[in-house]
Amino acid sequence: MKKLLVLFLLSSAALSIKAQEVDFKMKLPLNEAYKSSVTMKMDIEGQQSMIMDMAIKSTVTPTKLEGTNYTFESIMDAVKVDMDAGMMTMSYDSETPSDDPTSAMLGAQFEKMLGKKMIMVTSDRGKLISSEGIEGMDNALDNMGMTASYPEKAVKPGDTWPSEVEAKGIKTVANNKFVGKTDEGYQIESIGEMKGEGDAKIGNFNANYIVDPVTFFTKSATIKMDMEVEGQKVSTDMIMSVTK
Repeated sequence: MKKLLVLFLLSSAALSIKAQEVDFKMKLPLNEAYKSSVTMKMDIEGQQSMIMDMAIKSTVTPTKLEGTNYTFESIMDAVKVDMDAGMMTMSYDSETPSDDPTSAMLGAQFEKMLGKKMIMVTSDRGKLISSEGIEGMDNALDNMGMTASYPEKAVKPGDTWPSEVEAKGIKTVANNKFVGKTDEGYQIESIGEMKGEGDAKIGNFNANYIVDPVTFFTKSATIKMDMEVEGQKVSTDMIMSVTK
């Protein structure tokens, strides 16, 4: 009887652990649009110091699934930018046009992004395969992809796994952790560094993702990056939310 009780307890414990395991793999309906809202603050210190606040609204649609790879089309719907370069401040809001000359100057740089299609291919495990943006608008944030990088097998809270992505000359190396489940979804933490030419370290990042428990697509994310580029220190804080 005692042996049966021990066996029962061990089996129950094993089933409990198994029940907590999650196999992170995106399962997205095709051609159903998501609304993405991103706010970003960038602080540049150096010869050309500047603070820039940006808010971007986009429509993101998974359009194709080939094997295990999803193709996403992203169209920027609106952008708001505030720049402070010390002796000069400029603002631009695509949803509230202004006749101000400085606004028009800034708008000329960002208007070419509006309504343009950007393509991103990502595996169902969240690995960025390729990205095709707007000419002249390459973004280091592309390396972060639309989601966290997922492990190749089911994991339980507390488990960790490595990831590595390279795009546009920047390699992002991270250690990822399944923190647990919240009221909103599954929480994943990513901590790592970015490397440039010759694998030289150029920055650090820390990201937290909340992932939908059904589709495993990002619901919200906070990302903080610190980089040094051409002698200038660049700090970026980003908050992203995604809704249907």
